[in-house]
Amino acid sequence: MKDSLDNRIRDRLDAALKKAMQLGAAGAKISCRRAESLQAQFEAGRLKDTGGSQTFAYFVDLLVNGRRGQSGGNNLDDLDTLVERAVTLAAIGSVAHFDTWPAPVRFTPVKKHSPDTLALSRERMIAACGEMVDLLKAHDPDLFITAQAGRSEREGILMTTSGVAHQSASTTWSLGAGVQQTRGTDILLAGDGRSWCQLNSYFDANAIAQKTIGYLKHAEREADPPTGRTRVFLPPEGLGMFLWPLTLAINGRAVAKGESPLAGKIGQPVLAPCFTITDDPHRDYCPGASALDNDGIPTRRQALVEKGILQRFLYDLDSAGLAKTEPTGNCGCHPYYPVLETGTRTSAELLKNIKDGLYLTDNLIGFGQSNILNGDFSCNVGLGYRIRNGEIVGRVKNTMIAGNLFEILRQDVELSSDTDYEGSTPYAVVDGVSVSAHKR
Repeated sequence: MKDSLDNRIRDRLDAALKKAMQLGAAGAKISCRRAESLQAQFEAGRLKDTGGSQTFAYFVDLLVNGRRGQSGGNNLDDLDTLVERAVTLAAIGSVAHFDTWPAPVRFTPVKKHSPDTLALSRERMIAACGEMVDLLKAHDPDLFITAQAGRSEREGILMTTSGVAHQSASTTWSLGAGVQQTRGTDILLAGDGRSWCQLNSYFDANAIAQKTIGYLKHAEREADPPTGRTRVFLPPEGLGMFLWPLTLAINGRAVAKGESPLAGKIGQPVLAPCFTITDDPHRDYCPGASALDNDGIPTRRQALVEKGILQRFLYDLDSAGLAKTEPTGNCGCHPYYPVLETGTRTSAELLKNIKDGLYLTDNLIGFGQSNILNGDFSCNVGLGYRIRNGEIVGRVKNTMIAGNLFEILRQDVELSSDTDYEGSTPYAVVDGVSVSAHKR
């Protein structure tokens, strides 16, 4: 990074924190972040953009008379003015459920910065995108193809009046491709993508293209959808969508406000016994990894669900005060990187054992528009396939699915022994999804 966050900026933030205290704040924090990125984009199968960007921003958060005042900007010369503004805004700010930010304590360092990622050149990103485009064109020259690759470097400082002064740095790369196949009035959308902090074997243009081609090949034939309560095969990205209500329901703020359907269910079964889910913010080079949360509280590896039994809710500093409990070090009360314990049979074996069912990708239109916090969903299948006698026999159209995800994931569920490229999420077979079809 051309201009790193140096001691001069740290001294400037420290002076601003002192000014906040002089103006009557009971406590304050300032977070500052600088980022640089480089990207390559293809559209309609051709190189469209190879741009880059630089950003700098800071955010002020302080307490005055039990209320929070917040402001932010991107010019350090305005910092004193924005501290004064935050003090003024505290008079009408939200009520704080904590007295001040905690003092610094020991934490587990996490690796997120990779020189190999920084060395990812524009030429290599263009070549990777070009490889995906060529493979997809070779499959079907009439596809509308997009592809993108990028890398970024971020550097941040978190400082509080309680003595936290934490500096962090991270790198991230991304790679992905998507296609639109148009045949008459029928439009099929498919694609795949990846990201990680360290440049490694995950950066695989061929794997992304081949997965997308696999979706297209399975869609070459059409099949009538099953109807009624149906057995469903979920790839890792589909299972991640089905587990979304769980991540919302273990949000400590939702629990404290009485909005979570899992409130009061710690120690009770909420999922099938095959589910053991651990939040692991300490996995090196994972994009979701973090040593500290946004308030300077150390993160920790913790079980969320063990053999189907709910273990805990997640709290940041403010929601913990609201619930009168201890914070778990989770920004926004969300997990950082959920990892699922795997099963004993491969995904291929699970698929082979389905006599009649539905293969769902994560292309579910309107999936989150029902009361998803309670697990209710009703949506259209954007891309899905009929399974008969253990084989994918064709794409289903004009199909809707519905149900309650908490009920579905408490029933007969089996997870695979193989996972996504990150090793965090397996494939799954679930029962009881309601399927209906509209015939034109």
